[in-house]
Amino acid sequence: MRRPLAWGLALALAGAGMLTLRHLPGHGPVQAPEAAAAALAAPPGPAWKGDPLLEALRSDLRLHRQLVLLFANEASLKGRDLTRALDAGHRLHHDRRDLVHQINLTLAKLSAQPAADRDPRIRTLLDWMEGDPELLDLDRLAFRDTLRLLLHGLGQDGSTGGLALQARLTRDLATLDHLEREVDAEYRGVFGAPGQPATGGRRERWDAYVTELRHRVSVADLLPHGVEPTPLPGPGPAAGGPKELFGTELPDKVLILSFDDGPHRLYTAEIMAILKQQRVPALFFQVGRNLGTQDASGQVRLGHLAPLTAELAHEGFVVGNHSYSHAQLSKETGAPLDLEIRETDQLLQAIPGAHSQLFRFPYGARTPLQLQALTPFHLRSVLWNIDSLDWADPVPSSVADRVLKVIAHERRGIILFHDIHDRAGKVLPVLIPKLRAEGYTFAGLDAKGELVTAVNP
Repeated sequence: MRRPLAWGLALALAGAGMLTLRHLPGHGPVQAPEAAAAALAAPPGPAWKGDPLLEALRSDLRLHRQLVLLFANEASLKGRDLTRALDAGHRLHHDRRDLVHQINLTLAKLSAQPAADRDPRIRTLLDWMEGDPELLDLDRLAFRDTLRLLLHGLGQDGSTGGLALQARLTRDLATLDHLEREVDAEYRGVFGAPGQPATGGRRERWDAYVTELRHRVSVADLLPHGVEPTPLPGPGPAAGGPKELFGTELPDKVLILSFDDGPHRLYTAEIMAILKQQRVPALFFQVGRNLGTQDASGQVRLGHLAPLTAELAHEGFVVGNHSYSHAQLSKETGAPLDLEIRETDQLLQAIPGAHSQLFRFPYGARTPLQLQALTPFHLRSVLWNIDSLDWADPVPSSVADRVLKVIAHERRGIILFHDIHDRAGKVLPVLIPKLRAEGYTFAGLDAKGELVTAVNP
């Protein structure tokens, strides 16, 4: 069943005075995420005065900047301040997920267009990414997914224009790789890396980026005002259902990897290949709209990403339900809540071997009412106690270091990653051997949520 885009956020990015951001010359003010996503979803027509895809990418960059700033002083965030930052971050992430979903759909359609329509539009996007004087160097880290998807979409095009665009995209990605290596090396120099001591120095490039962002974005305006955010409750039993899993109940030195929000046309397969090579089980909590649709009659129609889910199941990974649209389900009741659960449940049933009894609430946001809504579907809530924050942190070494520090404190747990961008794929080859060397075991859950202990190879 198709539905309109759902926003419903208390943190309304379109609100007057919400954001202080310089306008990019020649473009005008940056669109709010909901407006940018809606423009992409709408049929194009002569009324468009600008490229809605470009506007959506500018809006996505704004969200990227906001997330960077929210957690720039992460080490100093404790108690109430950390809760407020996470609350604001989850709301920004919610907006970004809806926006990026529309961006990815549009990129796929753009790549399939005739070259005469496609090539000028891609060149315009690249001109902006490469040459807009208002962009900061490290802003370009936000463009990696778009560049990779465009390159992937042009992979079979042997035309002169197509090959020229592929070469340009490859050069741009190489530039991003260089930038990322620089900020990653700065982080390792200051904080060290798995098996490597700190060598000294400063995060000069990263700190300069954050300082400049502070001139453009007001962090105070991003944090909730008036109403204190309430920390999410710990694990508890659903009414008449099984106890939630949180990670803290696992045996000492037992870890479970989990990946949310997929499947993704590039990164899900890359992560799966790493896990297979390392012989590590994992859970994949998937969003229904990435798998397909259900029409008014209840007929399921699987999309082009569903074969990735089938392959995950075939390779022995467990797939769980992560709602249909990644909505904040703690704000949903009745039929809308039922629909978010039911549609993804039925889509997973239509994929051979993919259905399980595992469910993860987006953002972990739930109350006893939402937990009770799982009971008719025989679903069990699975949360996490180790958050990589890979959804907010573009620096791989920082993500890896954060995970290792939380594991050292918790000594067991379910780790939250995402398979919709490349950070997890970059840190797993470092984390898995490091943790195994420290005596940790990677386990999994079966389709009912029972622990399946793996033996280190």
